[in-house]
Amino acid sequence: MLQLLVCSDVHTYVDNIRLAVHKMDRVDAILIAGDQEAEESRVLEACGDIPCYLVRGNNDYYLDTEYPQELLIDIFEDPGTSFRGPEICKVTELNYDSVPDAQGLPSCLSDNPVTSSIPVNLANSTNPARPLSSLFARLFSNKKESPSRGLSFHAHKAKRPRTVSHRILMTHGKEYNVPDITLLARRAGMWDADIVIFGHTHKFWDTQTARGKVRLINPGCLLGNPDDHVRSYAGYEICSFAVLRIGFQGEIDVRHLYL
Repeated sequence: MLQLLVCSDVHTYVDNIRLAVHKMDRVDAILIAGDQEAEESRVLEACGDIPCYLVRGNNDYYLDTEYPQELLIDIFEDPGTSFRGPEICKVTELNYDSVPDAQGLPSCLSDNPVTSSIPVNLANSTNPARPLSSLFARLFSNKKESPSRGLSFHAHKAKRPRTVSHRILMTHGKEYNVPDITLLARRAGMWDADIVIFGHTHKFWDTQTARGKVRLINPGCLLGNPDDHVRSYAGYEICSFAVLRIGFQGEIDVRHLYL
């Protein structure tokens, strides 16, 4: 079994990551869906020796740390080896303009298993005042290509290999106009991801698309002082995180926990 600690919107409370780890019996990796508001060194110190994968939130742009905009996390499972459980086998960084090419690889990335993202300033579009969600609505329109960038969003799909039982797309979510999941679901389909982890709304959410092909998980927010014993503030559920378990047969279990 692969057990992942999933959190988001830490907002400087990096020690809450360590507290969340201590509440679990085992953590194989930590996934953070943005808005750390802390340099990478502080986040990694809180994670200890546990592998940590994280993306940039809208409140992280002022940091010197170049967090990736999005991640694809492939979960490997060998169907011929019953005693070997699922494990993370590949992590690929994406930027918001990344699209699959004919070989199912990001057209703007190299073939390296872990690749640095190429920052894109989406605010410098033809209309700087246009919200990012509007820009994505245009890019995900029914047209084959974006008129401003010539990106082909529907020509190809990054089909995951047979040995990859699950593919996680992790992104912060603001750019996709969450809590509306329409654009997130289409982005997941583009990369053949069956799990999406996002944040931004500060509210826990575990749902599936209409056809059940994509599971979308928002762990809530891990900000706040757990000693206050206050579970909600201004409509947000604070000190909240999730545990994502992937079993030997690929089954998925999600638990919502508090510090």
